[in-house]
Amino acid sequence: MRVDDLTDPVVFDRFYRALLRDVLAWVIRLGGPLLDPEAVTQDAFVMAHRRASTFRGGSERAWMYGITRRVVANARRRAKLRQFIGLHTLAPLPDPGPTTDERVARLARRRRVQQLLEQLSDKHREALVLVDLEGHSAVEAAAMMGVAVNTVYSRLFYARKAFSALAGPEGAALGGGIAALRGER
Repeated sequence: MRVDDLTDPVVFDRFYRALLRDVLAWVIRLGGPLLDPEAVTQDAFVMAHRRASTFRGGSERAWMYGITRRVVANARRRAKLRQFIGLHTLAPLPDPGPTTDERVARLARRRRVQQLLEQLSDKHREALVLVDLEGHSAVEAAAMMGVAVNTVYSRLFYARKAFSALAGPEGAALGGGIAALRGER
């Protein structure tokens, strides 16, 4: 590949695509296990883009190798410094997930919804669980229950109405009812 002007975005894009695999391989081989090869490769191309005006012809591969070598050396120095001061051994902070209070509240909500579901007729409960809790479409639920789609819509209408009536004022506290429990199985 011969290029004359790396400051041209189209030319630089071709340059990037032609040398991406080579630069990544150089970073992996020169950088070692302390570096993130994709991030350092990106840094090398960012530096090349910034310095595109300094390219005076010759071998693009050699020019890019020189930039990559310097970027890798700097990244290795930073990694060694992090290792020296102990930052590399710090484990990432774990996702704490829900607190105990949140888990208890969710469990109480699930139990209350189950109690309310038990008070519905079998047909209404089945439609509500398949569509609102498990996320099936009405067409899928109809096929699963062996009924017409309009029957599913009718059962859903009356099931939701009955569920809301049973929940009463606590319905809002249940987080919108059964639909809020989707994904909490």
